[in-house]
Amino acid sequence: MAVSESGTYPETFAKSRGRTLFRWNIQEEQVTDPVTGEVTTKYVYDEVAIEGNVTKAKILEAMRLADIESADSEGSALAEYEVANTKLAKIADLTYAQLDSYIDKNVTDLPSAKVFLKDLAAVVLAVLKRLGI
Repeated sequence: MAVSESGTYPETFAKSRGRTLFRWNIQEEQVTDPVTGEVTTKYVYDEVAIEGNVTKAKILEAMRLADIESADSEGSALAEYEVANTKLAKIADLTYAQLDSYIDKNVTDLPSAKVFLKDLAAVVLAVLKRLGI
């Protein structure tokens, strides 16, 4: 789920990159431009991408998952991202050859493989959440 905003009232459904965007919880807000002092209206809303044919069941499931993610991620997403960022820092500046060498040296048995996979999974999950996928 993503929280999005627009200068015009958004359509409930829109096509984007082969998916259907469903928008709900649309809120109108008045915003003052700090430079000109001009007051404009913006619309803030929740948005999810639905794959394939759109059905009522898919919409309800997407909204349910978005609510769970929102409740879970509001308090912990930043902390999770920071943890993932720390884990990513171990390998972020490596070349592919250096990464291969790192794995060969550090992933030597099942317990170390589990640790590496958990770190990698945390990074992937943080990136996916950040991208709203």
